[in-house]
Amino acid sequence: MRKLAGIVVSLLLAVGASAQNLSDLIISEACPVNSTGIVDANGQRRSWMEITNVSTGTVNYAGCFISDDKSDLQKFMVPKGVIANRLGARQVTVIWPSFEILPGKTLYLVSTDGKTVIDTIEIPEDIPADMSVRKVARDARRIDFKTDPSPAVPTPGLINTDGSEESGSNRMGRIDPHGWTLTVTSVSVVFGALLILLIIFTISGNTISGKYKRRLKKEFSHSKASPDAEIAAIAMALELYLNDEVHDKESYRITITSVTPRWSDKTRNFRKPIVK
Repeated sequence: MRKLAGIVVSLLLAVGASAQNLSDLIISEACPVNSTGIVDANGQRRSWMEITNVSTGTVNYAGCFISDDKSDLQKFMVPKGVIANRLGARQVTVIWPSFEILPGKTLYLVSTDGKTVIDTIEIPEDIPADMSVRKVARDARRIDFKTDPSPAVPTPGLINTDGSEESGSNRMGRIDPHGWTLTVTSVSVVFGALLILLIIFTISGNTISGKYKRRLKKEFSHSKASPDAEIAAIAMALELYLNDEVHDKESYRITITSVTPRWSDKTRNFRKPIVK
């Protein structure tokens, strides 16, 4: 029991550690001059930045800091106690800092201690309005993001890829444009699962209801001596008697030895005749 409890605690600690691995966060995109793009919760257009979780676990980035000044790394703190600040595996979120992001600056993503720099991204001085600087990966599943120095059309909330490697969804769309392979596979999996459930429920139902037990009892009853065998036994006994091969000494009498009947003997249910 203690060993099991220790394993559970270890698993919980491992999950908690993976959920707090802030080093898996990167600044994946930033748009300093946003005049025609997305709006914030108040309906205003202002500069924004994007954070991507490149790991396969959830990361809680509440309490982290955003800054564009290396001498003041605690310029803006991500609010605590907000459920939305838990970033799932390979997910992206947009952050609106309280300060304006200016071209030529360097953005810093700082850990909750206010000192450790997790990631940075440099904003080009000549970046046009409504364009962004971003980090791209060869594929959405990759984590080797690299900064693309050329301005790009903003893609807030999406993982940035350079398209040099075909993604799984694109590959499937090319191989099976009409979706027949996916459809057949899905239907086969569903019906296979239903067949397995049918077999399991049938066996368990018959076992619980006693069907197998009754069948075994019936087969056992069929294995008893048939009427023909009983007639043959009686005939053999009479043959022995008529040929004087039995131990009876009385004339025209067959000795039947009395034995103690078993509890299941039906002769115990016979009534004795009443002699008047």
